[in-house]
Amino acid sequence: MNIYVLRHGQTNFNIEGKFQGQIDIKMNKNGEEQTDKAALELKKTHFDVVFCSPLSRTRDTARKIKNDNIIIEDRIIERSFGSLEGQYGISDYEENIEKYNIESIEKLKMRVNDFLDEIIQKFKEKQNILIVTHEGIAQVINLYFNKASDLKEFRLGTGEYKKYQL
Repeated sequence: MNIYVLRHGQTNFNIEGKFQGQIDIKMNKNGEEQTDKAALELKKTHFDVVFCSPLSRTRDTARKIKNDNIIIEDRIIERSFGSLEGQYGISDYEENIEKYNIESIEKLKMRVNDFLDEIIQKFKEKQNILIVTHEGIAQVINLYFNKASDLKEFRLGTGEYKKYQL
């Protein structure tokens, strides 16, 4: 089984350095071009199953790869950054998750790992699965498959993808 993880294309919040989180921001022109490029590369691959986050930036990205039978999955929505969403980066946010009502890394890992455990079991006979999501989710997925210790060790650029072989 191959699991491909594709991050949505760039948004203006990405450029501006704002917390996006679960705000439903559309891709900008560059983001559309990034995902067009990824789609060209991935069109060669037949995906048995495609999952995507419910946000429009991921739905629009997924539709470029496969236009039907996309499964919207809430567990792969970006991490909630609480009251910081739409705000410019604040460096102490990890130390103040309760103050800002941010989803903890532990809760994030639990929901993403639960999703991965389920799809690996349920779709073990499938050859290729595509997950269209966000950088924070891609980081947790990388931890899951590579048993890395630090979430931030892995970066997935906008419109980029990574393949995991099981």
